[in-house]
Amino acid sequence: MNTPSPQLSRRAFLGGGTALAAFGALALAGCATPAPPGASAGANGATKAKTINFYGNSLGEDAQKVAWQAVVDGYSEESGVQVAPVIYPYDQAATQLALTGRSGNLMGVGQSGGWQVLTPMDVLADLSELAEGLGIPQGVLDSYTMDGKLLVLPLTAAGIGIIANGEIAKSVGIKSGMTVEQFATALEKIKSQDASLIPYAAVTKNPDLKDGAHWMWGFGSEVVTDDFECTIGDAESVEAITWYKSLQDAGLTQANVARSDARILFASGRTALYDDAPLASTFVKTNGAAQNVIDNINAIARPTANGNPSYNRAWGGGLFATAGEGELSSRDFITYAATNVEAATALYEQSAVAPAAKSVADQIPALAADTFQTAFRTEVSEHARGAAWDRVPVTAQIDTAIGAGVANILAGQVDVQSGLNSLKKEVQDLLDSNS
Repeated sequence: MNTPSPQLSRRAFLGGGTALAAFGALALAGCATPAPPGASAGANGATKAKTINFYGNSLGEDAQKVAWQAVVDGYSEESGVQVAPVIYPYDQAATQLALTGRSGNLMGVGQSGGWQVLTPMDVLADLSELAEGLGIPQGVLDSYTMDGKLLVLPLTAAGIGIIANGEIAKSVGIKSGMTVEQFATALEKIKSQDASLIPYAAVTKNPDLKDGAHWMWGFGSEVVTDDFECTIGDAESVEAITWYKSLQDAGLTQANVARSDARILFASGRTALYDDAPLASTFVKTNGAAQNVIDNINAIARPTANGNPSYNRAWGGGLFATAGEGELSSRDFITYAATNVEAATALYEQSAVAPAAKSVADQIPALAADTFQTAFRTEVSEHARGAAWDRVPVTAQIDTAIGAGVANILAGQVDVQSGLNSLKKEVQDLLDSNS
């Protein structure tokens, strides 16, 4: 999902809905604003502070700056605490966080991009109590939880779900609640109606073939267990990828399609379905879709297999806080960003993505009137599931490995079982070296 939106890139959201531009240079040069000790301490040595740092990319990006500055200003006005931006580009987040964390100078709130590099340092606060009562999907919370501690509070919580041209989907009976067999039959109907259409522009080449994971989950494979054991190559994952490849072999999907390709195919009316985040409603417009495509964009629940639940890979971001000095102020800032309806409304209007907290999202009238986002929340986001490997610093490497492994299978370079066996070893080696 490398195609940027004029409003907001997906990558920025994966980074926690922030953007951190000059942070790296500032932090490494020792220019980040130090925070004075707090006036009071919590049970675990957590203190308040008159100034906290805010690590991220959003305040450095035009598309998000206004909304995030309003969050910062609103919190400062309400609390009297100053928030010092420490900004760096998203693609430098992990490196800069690691360097600052090792220097001992990391203090305050940060956007979630790259947060995994901080977990071995044990510098993050447990935010579990902040999530209570917000209605954030448990599968999303799980992806940010280690040893029973919630280390990132999600501000956006969606998934990579199936986007549908509602007009075509209705004509062949595609809807939520289908089995994979019924889904494949409906795709065949699309092909029979119009041979020029790609029924389902599923991703079939890297870097986005990590999509294979949510299909493996749906067929019953854990892929990676909570204690970091890779199960790829089990009967369930083999069945899933065999089915996924069968769609391509039958001409129901097409070889060598990346996410960016699928967006263009969907916007131009050349496919009925593809997989994307809730920003799909923005992408369809920026890719020049005709009005009938814009009017009919919809989201459906991922088809189920063998009676298993429907899963979508979690997508979104949030905020973390460093433990100890300034933690109480940082927690207050995170609470404000997550629960202030005015701030959440501004972020929704800037990003076209719903807040993670259902209790907050339900108070935004514009969101309630957005039929696509409403459908996406119920059919996709509520079935979102974080990957166990999202909690390790090499999550991106594992995603890349999964994508490459599945791509080799789809290309016919190796049979499904052999390909997944090799992939299991590669993933397990990464887990063993980094967990």
